[in-house]
Amino acid sequence: MSKENHTSLLFQIRIDLAEETAIEIRNKVDSIFSNNINNILKKVKAELVCQYDAFKKFVLECEEENEVDNALYKWTKDTIENKFKKQKYLKSFTVYVEGEQLYKKKIADFLEYEIKKLNEKKIIKINKYNSDPKNNPQPPKKYL
Repeated sequence: MSKENHTSLLFQIRIDLAEETAIEIRNKVDSIFSNNINNILKKVKAELVCQYDAFKKFVLECEEENEVDNALYKWTKDTIENKFKKQKYLKSFTVYVEGEQLYKKKIADFLEYEIKKLNEKKIIKINKYNSDPKNNPQPPKKYL
């Protein structure tokens, strides 16, 4: 990958949380964990957004706009209606920075480092993704 392509990529941080912690975060319950993570997020004007909630919002927006004849809508709707996937995505959170789900690598690196530094057992997994389509899941053929 050339340096030019690398610098044009945007990044995203996602964290998977223990179920109880995920419920607290979704319900905005004040806790030591939420205070610690929010102190990091505030430094870059960021917030945690539950993946399930984001998927549900996307589906509702598509339905309101009558944009339901596309693979991403169908795939996402099936995902939120699947009870096993729902449980998974209720515990998965994306870091949005200034309302955006993709941001510069420097910010993603900062977030990843600071969140890992918490050494918090309530965080099951932390991932950094980039905007290169070849690195991201595409809708299965059955939705195309």
